[in-house]
Amino acid sequence: MTAQFRVDNGGVGTVVARRLVLADAAYQYTLTPVTAAPVIVAELVPEEGAGARAVEYLRGGDTVARAVTVLDAADRARALALPAEPMATWVGTGLDEAFTDHLRTALVESGQASTSGVTGEGLAALGPVMLLRTHVRARQPYTEVLMCTRIRTIGTLFVRVAQFDHAADASLGEIVTAAFKQGTELEDFVRIEGNAYLRYEDDIEIEEKVTLVDDAPIWPLTKSMWTAVENGMFPGFITDPGYELTRGHFVQYNFEVLAPDDEVGHYAFQKRADGVYHLKMKKFAKDSLRRVETFRPGVEIPGDGLEGYLAREFPGLSFRQLPGLRRTKFDINVQSVTTGHCFGIETDEVTLSDGSGRKMRQVETEYLETRRHAGMDGASIDAELGRLTDLVEAHLAGLGIAADRGLYSKLSFLRDCSQSSDR
Repeated sequence: MTAQFRVDNGGVGTVVARRLVLADAAYQYTLTPVTAAPVIVAELVPEEGAGARAVEYLRGGDTVARAVTVLDAADRARALALPAEPMATWVGTGLDEAFTDHLRTALVESGQASTSGVTGEGLAALGPVMLLRTHVRARQPYTEVLMCTRIRTIGTLFVRVAQFDHAADASLGEIVTAAFKQGTELEDFVRIEGNAYLRYEDDIEIEEKVTLVDDAPIWPLTKSMWTAVENGMFPGFITDPGYELTRGHFVQYNFEVLAPDDEVGHYAFQKRADGVYHLKMKKFAKDSLRRVETFRPGVEIPGDGLEGYLAREFPGLSFRQLPGLRRTKFDINVQSVTTGHCFGIETDEVTLSDGSGRKMRQVETEYLETRRHAGMDGASIDAELGRLTDLVEAHLAGLGIAADRGLYSKLSFLRDCSQSSDR
């Protein structure tokens, strides 16, 4: 079996066999092995016409087994009896209770374990270690190895760390054993959640804007889009497990940078609840897909105010104060299963603080970061962001909400409001 990486977009006749491997956590972490723990392989519903996956997310209902096997001492897969009724194998933080009872009996009856081995610490040691995606009808059959990277009560996330070619008639035992041997430099990016991401373009904001023309309330809209993603209506995207939705509100004071030409843009002071400010600095000569964005968190403003702070900290820049605003935003955090890129679907409502009542509502689609995986590629960010924006536009149209897609920024909105006030 030779190791290499290849992206397969799937196609007619393609079938992907999916196997959930439940085993001792010592297969993934540096732990003393639990010798009584079996290696259980649950055959899940296959996918037809499916391509490669950077990530895959399994909820409890997705873990129902069509077949169950156990690896014996010689790493051969031995079939176990199936439950009389379909049942999930892994739910939340443990093996499904009914499945555990069935598994205990099936292991003993098959002769693959003693009664003492499956009633004590053996089954308690099991967890979702990896998900194998075997492309059985590809010209060269191969298996993607996706290791478990996040476990939540709502579901389990797996990330591709390797793939390997093998013979079309390779046995399940051979495939599982080979998968366990796949050495990868991604190991600590997968098993340590804090290491899971990278950002391809530091200090660069990449986002599209969809400005609502209709007076549509943003909370019902956010819930509608969130539900649509959860229900599979945004093909190829899943919500970020355990971090699906974030909400925010803040007061913001705005200053346009007028000069020099290579520094023009927008500085925004966002006031925190404790009175300290978060300074967001954006540099762009015109509304565009990419803009330089840097931050100064925890800024304390002395008695000479915001203008005094800017004059002291940025003496080479020329500023013009723009209207302040209040901003409420609801962010749906999503991941692409094919590219591993993470995006925000960020719906916000901006209201000027001058008492005029002028406001703007937008849905922004923004690149956030990329989940580290085998085959990751920053060149696919723009295309995947565009596809996500297409889906947002289609969802708005389905709700009968008129909107304009473009790059219209908060700075342009504030400029337009200032110009109309000066007339």
